[in-house]
Amino acid sequence: MDGAFKVVMVMIVVASACVGSGGVNAQIASGGDGTRSISIPSKEDSNPGGSHRMTIVNGVRLHYLRAGKGPVILLLHGWANTSYAWHHVIPMLSTRYTVIAPDLRGMGDSSRPLAGYDRETVARDMLELMDQLGVKSALVVGHDLGAHVGFELAARHPGRVTKLVMLDCVVPGIPPWDLLTKDSRLWHWSFYNVPDLPEALIQGKERTYFSWFIRNFAVNIEAVDADMDAVVKAYSEPGAVRGGLGMFRTIAADAKRNASWLEGNKLEMPVLALGGSMGVGPILLQQMEAAGKQVRGGVIQNCGHWLATECPQTLVEQMTKFFSEETNR
Repeated sequence: MDGAFKVVMVMIVVASACVGSGGVNAQIASGGDGTRSISIPSKEDSNPGGSHRMTIVNGVRLHYLRAGKGPVILLLHGWANTSYAWHHVIPMLSTRYTVIAPDLRGMGDSSRPLAGYDRETVARDMLELMDQLGVKSALVVGHDLGAHVGFELAARHPGRVTKLVMLDCVVPGIPPWDLLTKDSRLWHWSFYNVPDLPEALIQGKERTYFSWFIRNFAVNIEAVDADMDAVVKAYSEPGAVRGGLGMFRTIAADAKRNASWLEGNKLEMPVLALGGSMGVGPILLQQMEAAGKQVRGGVIQNCGHWLATECPQTLVEQMTKFFSEETNR
């Protein structure tokens, strides 16, 4: 990490901590071990009262989980995850909401096409899924690459997103993007953009790679280790690593597209931006404040990148509080 980036990080931390009446909770307390008080269900009952379903959208077969009743929440997972990543939060959310959690194209039990991993196309998958299910608008929650898709939906299809929750990610093209691309913690973005080599090195060594990768971005090791078998199984399927890397290979183009959009636009709907203290920290909040008009959020303490796995109770508390607040649009 170069000196300029360190200066920016310090400025962001100070600015985030000093926000007063803007509605931003810069430091969110968390024990970091909330998963220990929640039973860890198997995949088959990971969405009590719901079901695993398949459909065809935008030319791809899409697997998704559906559970509960009430206002719709669309949960979008990221890299090194599938819809299973939400298995701690789905039981809590589904008591009050209809929860829909798809496997993004290329990942999980969804099909793995050779192309179509740009944010615009993946967002179109989600729009067609919503159309099929009769969902006019939803509360959209995205983590990691899934947050990129959530941002795309909110930016280009604002009428379909009631509120947006962004979880521990760096959004391509949103300031301070130019400095963020120099952060050594994003080494894997460059690695994944090398044609064929990442697949060759990861395939056959999925447990070695994903165990190291996921643990490296985690605080609650016990929690992420409990889900490791599911991750390894999902990414050991033929074409799964290639499919999962697809969205990294469109980041440069997506960054230009987002930067162009930001020149004359801002998100109108309420936005909640949460980073883990050992994840992106306050960077995501900084980016969303540059991109939105009604932004709040901060940092969940004692938590790494994998918020839904490491600190699900704190995450659900923050989200349900945000969802229940009156919307000003």
